[in-house]
Amino acid sequence: MMKIAVVSDTHWQPGTPLPKVLQLIEQQQPDLILHTGDWTSLQLWGYLARIARVQGVAGNCDGAEVVSEMGLLRLVQADDVTLGLTHGHLFGTAELTARRAFVGQPVQAVIYGHSHVPMNVVEDGVLYFNPGSAFRPLGEIKRPSFGVLTVNGAEISGEIIYFDK
Repeated sequence: MMKIAVVSDTHWQPGTPLPKVLQLIEQQQPDLILHTGDWTSLQLWGYLARIARVQGVAGNCDGAEVVSEMGLLRLVQADDVTLGLTHGHLFGTAELTARRAFVGQPVQAVIYGHSHVPMNVVEDGVLYFNPGSAFRPLGEIKRPSFGVLTVNGAEISGEIIYFDK
């Protein structure tokens, strides 16, 4: 079994306090951390890497250095599950990007961000998972959030975790 923490849209700037979500992720004791973009600084990678192995993609608010380092799309293997990772800004809306970015590829889950609105839904056997924003939440609930994925062999499930700033 594998536990994966998922975070997006942190928009962290060096010189400001570290995001509270780092402590919350550490408490989850994940095997892997996925960041779906809008890091705004690669320094955050180092803080996350102290907790667990990190994989990520760049978002629309990330500069050339982050885009060059991370890329815009990534496939991640977790046990017997293939995850498609994207920020969500490539095809208009985040939801449209999630559904189009990995067409024709054998993914069991698409992990994305950009909208700052959490999503945890299975459609046609694919999990579409957006952890929301740990920095500037939007949508009905408007609370900061991150996600936890549990992978057991070929099975995957997701949970959105809300917290107070």
